[in-house]
Amino acid sequence: MDENAKKHDRQKISSAYKELREAYRKLENSQIEMIFRLALLTELRDPSTGTHLVRIADYSAIIAEGMTLPKEDVQLVRLASPMHDIGKIILPDSILKKKGKLTEKEMALMRKHPEVGAEVFKNAKSEIMQACKLIAYTHHEHFDGSGYPQGLKGEDIPVYGRIVALADCFDALTSKRSYKDAYSFDKSVSIVSEEAGTHFDPAVVISFIRNKEKIKKIWESNRDIEVFLENMGIVEDTFLF
Repeated sequence: MDENAKKHDRQKISSAYKELREAYRKLENSQIEMIFRLALLTELRDPSTGTHLVRIADYSAIIAEGMTLPKEDVQLVRLASPMHDIGKIILPDSILKKKGKLTEKEMALMRKHPEVGAEVFKNAKSEIMQACKLIAYTHHEHFDGSGYPQGLKGEDIPVYGRIVALADCFDALTSKRSYKDAYSFDKSVSIVSEEAGTHFDPAVVISFIRNKEKIKKIWESNRDIEVFLENMGIVEDTFLF
């Protein structure tokens, strides 16, 4: 084969490779959009707002980066974390919007949502979808083994689940709900610290505390957005689609 022919073949291979990469990029972006929009289905029924999803993603990524996870893992946990509660789609409004303590029967149904969330991504092939499954299934496990649905303990809990468990709990502590007022930032940080080794992985808590100022900036910016929307009488979820 002469040099011109070889050069032509190399150009064809290079062009095909670029087309393949572009196709993969478009596919990845479509998956990311689908993940966020699917997660919003649950948020539309939950008393919390869509900014909850953004906060969870940001908190989780900050914690993961602080644990020196590879960039690829930081990105995966950021993108997949909004799907943590997708399993709540099965819950009736009488449970999701209840003001007050759930009954034992209602709590048993509530505790099924991690398994339902994992079922959504059963046999998923892409890394993002596999991460969504792990997070949905394990974000209510506790480091001491007292969580659900599997009662996993310590590092048997996937690291993505351990990270999102803290991010989700912290956001719940700092958020107002129909059944409770929001705790202050400092009070919420204190509660998280006290739960190191029981509810949370100590390594995750250390990363959270070390990056407390970054977390606070996210918390403050989102709080300002929600106050603005509330004062304007705007329902945030109506314009997120």
